[in-house]
Amino acid sequence: MEPAAISSVSVADFEPHGYFNGQAYRFEPDGAIYSVREGRVVRFTDFDAFVAVAPPHWRLVLVMLLLLHGLACCVSLVLVQHYYSYLPIIRFDPHTLVRASVSVLPSLGLFLIVAFGRASFGTALSFYLLTVAAGFSWLVPFSSFDYDRDLATLSIVLSALAFALPAVRLPVRLPQPPRLSDRAVGRLLAVLMLASGLILAVASTYNYRIVALADIYEYRGTGAEMPKWLRYGCGIVVGALLPYAFAMFAARGRWVAAAIAALLLMGFYPVSLMKLALFAPPWLIFLFVLFRVTEERIAIVLSLLLPLLVGLATMVPRGLGFGDDPHVNLVFGVINFRMLAVPAISLDVYNDFFAHHPLTYFCQVSWLKPFLTCPYEIPLAETLAREYGFGSLNASAFATEGIASLGPVLAPLSALLCGMVIALANGMSRHWPQRYVILSAGVALQGFMSVPFTTMLLTNGAAVLFLLWYLTPASYFGVEE
Repeated sequence: MEPAAISSVSVADFEPHGYFNGQAYRFEPDGAIYSVREGRVVRFTDFDAFVAVAPPHWRLVLVMLLLLHGLACCVSLVLVQHYYSYLPIIRFDPHTLVRASVSVLPSLGLFLIVAFGRASFGTALSFYLLTVAAGFSWLVPFSSFDYDRDLATLSIVLSALAFALPAVRLPVRLPQPPRLSDRAVGRLLAVLMLASGLILAVASTYNYRIVALADIYEYRGTGAEMPKWLRYGCGIVVGALLPYAFAMFAARGRWVAAAIAALLLMGFYPVSLMKLALFAPPWLIFLFVLFRVTEERIAIVLSLLLPLLVGLATMVPRGLGFGDDPHVNLVFGVINFRMLAVPAISLDVYNDFFAHHPLTYFCQVSWLKPFLTCPYEIPLAETLAREYGFGSLNASAFATEGIASLGPVLAPLSALLCGMVIALANGMSRHWPQRYVILSAGVALQGFMSVPFTTMLLTNGAAVLFLLWYLTPASYFGVEE
């Protein structure tokens, strides 16, 4: 460990960019870290030196939260299996609980990768996808489908590991581009907001319905077909441009502009009838507050754990015998079922379908399909919806780029390549305070849990978001370049 040097910066002038293990820090572009220790501002030569003297109890807290998260996921899935047992692809047998508990242990062990990695977009996304992998590992023993479950369990564990290791641990340093000036960033934000408003206005001429959440599936897809460029525009605006603008405005305390960005996001709900657009503003506000009050990696874990616990808490009255409504409440349905359980259930369905049907070898990717012979004429989500009657089954990279494209044996290779792309994204955002990186990716993080990797990069704008990270100067956040 290299010794820390005392900085000439005074404590009164110290403005932290975030917290690591409970310690305020300021990250400099050359890799140095400034932190307040024992009433003095101390300069560490690199991140490893900073971590080496960080208080260990915060890591213990993080590990305990990860264990609680794993337990809460299992309890949540048991309730999903019980209350959604009327769906033909969800099964529960109390005699299988022990086997499921053993099956999920390797996936839960992978959560420790988050505890020993630095805060980054890759760490956050790995945690979200590890949650999906753990959910599937729990569900496999209960599955009523006819496929090799042992191979599927091994495949998802190796895929999760292959994704998380480069996404969390692979250091990528890119040459510094000619970044935008602060004035240029201000103009860019104005253009992005104007473009978002125009896309919303044009899209509203095709589809605009104020529909209750319970009725969206009845009306989704029944409106006029939007042109391809407009569908892409809506995806990029919701997935990347407006969350980026919200994070940038929040970083400067421009609350009115941040509120306008949030309202524009919500305005896409009547156009798309997607829950993600409706809940994106409160989700981003939740992330902003969370990353302001705690260390980044703990905030990453709490960003899923707290909503999960809230959903479970809403089911306590029913568990105590109050209420006889056969349906679950909206909170549990949106968070515990749709956001966390369905991505895991989709993996079960994909494993079954592609155990008995031809693999795609990536022919489902729209820009590759013209060059490949594809056994499926319609999108995979619609193909599986017709086969299983469970609705449109978009799924994460583990299911689409993994199981559907290469099968369970080679799926970890696909996950490794996806993890390396995310490592590149980490390198493109390295100069940013990481809490704003993760905040700007707040919508994308949820999207990656249930949308194919290539779709997220192109149709939903993740690649655009990565480029914006790369071009936006650290000086916008008060970091000297």
